[in-house]
Amino acid sequence: MLQTDNGHRKPVQQVFVYIPGSRWENVQGTDHRLAAALAHQVPVLWIDPPLPIHRALRLGPSALHGTTELSNVAPGITRLRSLSVPGFTRPILALAAKHLLGRAVRTALGEMGMDPLAVLLSSPSTGFPRRISGQKILFVTDDWVAGAAMMGLSGRFVHRTLRRNLREADAAAAVSPYLAESLRLRFPDRLTPVVLANGCELQECLQQVGERSANAALVGQLNERLDMDLLEAVQEAGIPVLVIGPRTDRDPAAGQRLDAFLASESVTWLGELPATELRQHLEQAGVGLTPYADTAFNRSSFPLKTLEYLAAGVPVVATDLPAVRWLNTDLVTVSHGREEFAQCVQQALVGPHDPAAEERRRHFARLHTWEARAGQLLELVGARR
Repeated sequence: MLQTDNGHRKPVQQVFVYIPGSRWENVQGTDHRLAAALAHQVPVLWIDPPLPIHRALRLGPSALHGTTELSNVAPGITRLRSLSVPGFTRPILALAAKHLLGRAVRTALGEMGMDPLAVLLSSPSTGFPRRISGQKILFVTDDWVAGAAMMGLSGRFVHRTLRRNLREADAAAAVSPYLAESLRLRFPDRLTPVVLANGCELQECLQQVGERSANAALVGQLNERLDMDLLEAVQEAGIPVLVIGPRTDRDPAAGQRLDAFLASESVTWLGELPATELRQHLEQAGVGLTPYADTAFNRSSFPLKTLEYLAAGVPVVATDLPAVRWLNTDLVTVSHGREEFAQCVQQALVGPHDPAAEERRRHFARLHTWEARAGQLLELVGARR
């Protein structure tokens, strides 16, 4: 609250503090999209992972102006960048990093003249900043412990951080039902997370869609999470595949298989595209693919691409993930094994054009928009507007 000249108090505007595990310029995933949807209802302060001082020195003066820096990065979203100590996974340095982050957030809130409505933490490697008011929400977006090695982190460090954050949080959410149950069993003495699934964006059709192409579309990051056996089966069946998304693979063996798949004559790889161009391609795609390998990490995930396909009216063939079962719809064809996956893709492509089925898919996607997820989150903190 602010004190006015006549002694009366007027409300201070509130801001939703969002502490993700990635920087604003990174791949636009769950955190970016949820933050953008939240910003339609409440201002958002996005906290970039602090930049270690030694890295900032290597990047030069353009890396960061001062120890903290605020900038507007999207409508309703202000980004905070700050400096910190290196080696944050070590206990003593972790305490120093937490202190510096808390001070940076308090400074930013003071400059903005805002109070925190809530503090959402969705990072596997940091804790809630100290001396920040508002409800504390832990949002677990993947099985961070199982995926620690992929992130270059110690599994013990991630487990310890997750346990501490569950203790300090006022509420917890997980991106999939499997992950929520896994966390409940792994930490029976901590909060039971609710399911806050990924969502999608609905856009007006850019053009009138007639007959769709005979192409299968694969959208999203290309890495070890994909089941290359299934993609190779589709390619060997002679089905044209349009691939849209960046490569983020680290494993050399997985990289070699991706190299061969992307080099195939039946595969066209366009890399990462702006949202408008992606939407244009999806509006013409014959079927969307969600070919995730059956791993502990993937069973805990909620692939963004599945709902993105449905939002574009595209039929989907997916592997049997708990997140697909949670959607509870016959609009997604669930397949098992190489041959069945390729056959399901072929069947989706040879079916007649069905505008009514496309509208059913779009209608279903409207129930799962990012705006709906943001509303669920605000209800969780008792601040639905």
